[in-house]
This record gives sequence, structure tokens and C-alpha cells, in this order.
Amino acid sequence: MTDGAASARASARRAADAALVILAVVLAVFTVVVVNVPGVAPAVVNDRFDTAIVAAAALVSLAVAAVAWQRGRVSHDPAALLRASAFAVLVLLNGLTLAVGLTGADASLGATLDDPGQLPLVAAVVARSVAALLLVAAGWFTLSRGVPALSARTVLLGPLGMVATILVGAALGRDVLPAIAPPEALARLASDPTMTLPLGSAPLLAVIQSAIGLGFLAAAVLAHRAYRRSGRAGDALLAAGLLIAAASQVHSAIHPGSFSSVVTTGDLLRLGFYAVLLAGVVAESRDDLADLRAATMEVRRLAEAEFAAAALEERARLAREIHDGLAQELWYAKLKQSRLAQIAEFSDEPRRLSDEVEAAIDMALAEARHAVAAMRGGSEAGPLLEMLRRQVEDFSDRFAIRVELVREGTAEPDIGPRAHAELIRIVQEALTNVRKHADATVVRVVVATDDELRITISDNGRGFRPDAAPVGFGLESMRQRADVIGARLSVTSAPHDGSRVELVMPIGPREGTRAS
Repeated sequence: MTDGAASARASARRAADAALVILAVVLAVFTVVVVNVPGVAPAVVNDRFDTAIVAAAALVSLAVAAVAWQRGRVSHDPAALLRASAFAVLVLLNGLTLAVGLTGADASLGATLDDPGQLPLVAAVVARSVAALLLVAAGWFTLSRGVPALSARTVLLGPLGMVATILVGAALGRDVLPAIAPPEALARLASDPTMTLPLGSAPLLAVIQSAIGLGFLAAAVLAHRAYRRSGRAGDALLAAGLLIAAASQVHSAIHPGSFSSVVTTGDLLRLGFYAVLLAGVVAESRDDLADLRAATMEVRRLAEAEFAAAALEERARLAREIHDGLAQELWYAKLKQSRLAQIAEFSDEPRRLSDEVEAAIDMALAEARHAVAAMRGGSEAGPLLEMLRRQVEDFSDRFAIRVELVREGTAEPDIGPRAHAELIRIVQEALTNVRKHADATVVRVVVATDDELRITISDNGRGFRPDAAPVGFGLESMRQRADVIGARLSVTSAPHDGSRVELVMPIGPREGTRAS
């Protein structure tokens, strides 16, 4: 990770920490206001608003459960499976609440203010207790290492089936349910649904709701620790949502709000909880996409690095074979030819032919040396500028053509071994074309390095018309080599005005992967 990226991540963490602290303060102040300010009612009676909140909660919890389930199944992440199970339990609670209200069965189940019963309270505390425990377990699994693998079906269906069984049993035996809230407290709510429960009027309800709130708070702390480790926005938003859920349980102790048509501050906080979760799903999907792209790029980089390593190994093998085989045989042929010329004492035409054979052997030896140097790659052959200097000096000495190497820029170009080898061969081919076709006396090789590596080979030869001259194998080979390393090759010339070959290749951060 670069220093800039690390600094940005640290700044994001500090901002998330500050946002959580501010959120906690706001929730505390809001709770104090609801409890202590007489003019602030903790609940209102609004049938449509209550139905909309329950429906939204069911839909969002279903979406969160589905996303977590898919993540857990694909990545075998036990924490994601536990979150999916927790929100599946909340889907069950919200779905049953919505169904009971829409079908009119709430009156017979004691879920209305006309005859409030214990069943809505029992259903709420059972489902939310299980969800809180599952979320705490999910947070612990996220931070733990070497956690055991969990069966996806068991994690999802086990808690869901248990809660469903308890709720069905509670519905069938609703007349014998324990009094979580005393009948006197429920009677006060029935007479005035907007009032708070008097302090101490429902101690068991307050203890249970507070315990559930502590569970959500513990899950929020674990989610925040997971965010500190991963830096994923989804974990930060999950921590914020769970903090709101913890506060909603405190408000549920102030006013249970589990009855039809009653909308409490706890319900509003739960709506905020689900809204933050929905934003977390979006952020999590975005982070997953970014991770997938990074993983894809890493796999591609590794594959290209493996391919480059194999190519370098193959070139090194060919270089050894040329050096130990062809070059040695050519050297042996040169010695024998020189010895034969001395013994035979050629003259006139035979002598001329003998000199031509010796020159051809020397040319072949030089080509073999250049091929070996190019195929060894940059790490073995030396820096690019040093290799070019040797190349132009050797060319100038062998063919009596003055070659100037000009360097513009102080930095050695940052290129890979593949690009290094291809550039050497391109310059070699350009110089060979000058010797064969240009009839030049001066060649100028300019190497400029800034954001791009620019190599220019120009001569004072007779030139030609590029649009009229056929494309030879040498020029086509140069263009193919340039394409391999992501470079651009251009040739400009005019009759009696010399020729100019220019190669431009991005370097540094913009250098293509093919250049490595």
C-alpha cells in the first residue's frame, strides 16, 4: 500500500470513529429528551404509517439476509451466514407482524390496543434476542481466526425454525404466557397509547429490552473492530446500524410499541437501523466489486509475470544455445577460413571472394552476439542506455559510420526485461536498415526520458518515400516488436533528406503490463 493510500485509509477510519461517537451522543440526547420532556410523545397512533414501517423493515431485512446468505455460500464465510440467519429471523418477525395486521388476526392474538396481550411482546423479545445473539456471534467470527466451517443450511434454518416454533407455541398458549409487562401497564397503554410506561411499572420488560440492547451494542462494537481491520464501508455502516438498533431497544423499554397502529420512537429508530443497513448493502456491494477487480488484476498480473518468466527462461536457453552452438561454430569457421586463405595464398578474384566470406562470417558473429545480448534480458545485459552505447559504438567501429548517442533526461528508464530486449532489437534493426539502404555517413540516436521513453534514430542518408516504398520484413518486424511492448513506432523520410525512426513507449506508472 502506498503512503497516500495508507493516509487516506487512516483518515477514513478517524472520520468513521468520529461519526459513531456523534451518533452515540445524538441517540443518548434523543433518549433523554423522550424520557424527560413532557411535550415529546414517545408514540403516535397511525395505522398506515405503522404498516409502512413494518413492510419496509421486512423488505430491507430480507434483502440484507439474501446478500449475506449469498456471500456466505460463495465465500464460505461463517460470519456472513450468521448475519443472514439473524436477519432471516427479523424477516420472520416483521413478516408475521405484517401478515397478522393485514389479515385482521391481530385482535384475536392480543396485538391491538383494544385488548393488549403478552404475545406481541413475547414475539418481539424472542426474535430480537436471537437476532442479537447471532449478530454478536457473527462479529466474533469475523475477528477470530481458524473458525470452524459451518453448515449453511443449519445456520439459516436452525435459528429460524427455533424462533418459528417458539412463536407458534406462544400463539397457541397465549393465555398462559408469562407477564413480561404487567396487565396494569398494558391497561395504561390502552388508555393512552402515546404515554411512556411509568418507571418501574414493567421491570421485567425493561431488563429484557436492555439486555437485547446490550447484545446489539456488543455486535456494534465487534462490527466497528472489523471495520478497523478491513477498512470496508459496509462494516462501518453495520456498526452504525447496530448502534441505532441498541438505542431502539431502550426506547422499547420506554414504550413497547408491539401493538398494531402504534408507531413509537423505537419503531422510528428501527426504521433508521434498516435504512443504514440498506446503505451498507450498497457499500458492501461496491467494496466487493472493488475487491473483485483488484483480485482480477492481481491474477492477471501473476499470469503475465509467470508468462514473462517463462519467456525470459526460454530466451536465456536460446541465448545459451546460440552462444555455445552457432557462435562457436561461426568462430571455428572464421579460424578455418583465415587459415585456408593463408595457406592457399589467394589472389585477385579468389582473394576477393575469400574476403567477402570472412566479412560475412564476421557479420554473422556480430548478429549472434547481438541476439545473445538481446535475449538475455535487461537484468543480465545491463542498463538500457549502457547497452545502446555499446551497440552504437560497435556499429560505428564495424561500418565506419559516425553514430552519435544523445541522452535527454537523467533517469534510467524504468522498463521490464521484455521491453528492454525488444528495444535493443528495434534499434539494432533500425541501424541495420541505415547500413543497408540509407548510404548515410552520420546517424544520430536520441534517448529522451520523461513521462515517456522516446528513442529517435535519424540519418543523413538518401531517404525514400514511405508511401511509395514496399514495407520490408525489417520494418514490419520493428512494428511488431513495438506492439508487443505497447509502444508506438513511426517512420518519416523524404528523398535526399534522410530518414527518421521514432519509438515512443509509456514508462513508470503508465507502462503497460505487456512491457514487463
